[in-house]
Amino acid sequence: MVDRAEGLLDQIAEQALDDDYYLVRPDPPSRGERLLTGVAAACFALMITVAAVQTQSDRPATERQQQALADDVQRRQETQAQRTKQVAELTSDVSRLTASADRTDPAMQALLARTGGAAVRGPGITVTLTPVADDGGQGDVDDADLREFTNALWFLGAEAISVNGRRLGTLSSIRTAGSAITVNYDSISPPYVIAAIGDRDAMDERLAASRLGKYWDARAERSGVGYDVRSVSDLRMDELADARLRVSHATVMEVAK
Repeated sequence: MVDRAEGLLDQIAEQALDDDYYLVRPDPPSRGERLLTGVAAACFALMITVAAVQTQSDRPATERQQQALADDVQRRQETQAQRTKQVAELTSDVSRLTASADRTDPAMQALLARTGGAAVRGPGITVTLTPVADDGGQGDVDDADLREFTNALWFLGAEAISVNGRRLGTLSSIRTAGSAITVNYDSISPPYVIAAIGDRDAMDERLAASRLGKYWDARAERSGVGYDVRSVSDLRMDELADARLRVSHATVMEVAK
């Protein structure tokens, strides 16, 4: 029985290679070569086994990492939802407190008028700037010109200002976007009418005597750009939208008495 098994093993070893191999190498492989081939095959099988075991052992760690990541995402989503709820509650509180404020108080009325929080009416002046075609550029009117006039009118005593009907407040902006001038991010077109409510006689006299007024008088004569200042007995301005009044970061400081 043993002799038969040994004979069978010898036969398998002798026929382990394809017949085409013997066409290239007619001599059968030696026992040492067969042994080396067996060792190489065993090493290859061992590497495959080790790789399979390593993959199997790494799977739980990968699954734990995925679960940890999913738990972290869920916690962050819950935190975001909680903060969104808090923002909604705080916004509701602000609206409630604003509605309950005494809007008839003179100090409150003055604050609302200057910040654009309430519609206002009263005497004042209007400044109209109309650009004209001019090779020297003096006939143009840009956002810097409008900002310069609005800042000057605040300084001269204006209590409320609008540009082409857009009310100005503490968070308003006048800038150029593309080829258009925008006020509070709304595009406006010429002629540009700056309206200011306040002591119309005082503002008219101060503007005429100021360096800005004299500069625009000379510029209008030189280039033909439209510059017209008028006293008006009754001007009306709407209140600003809530988005242009909201403060997100600034807080009121307590002043020591």
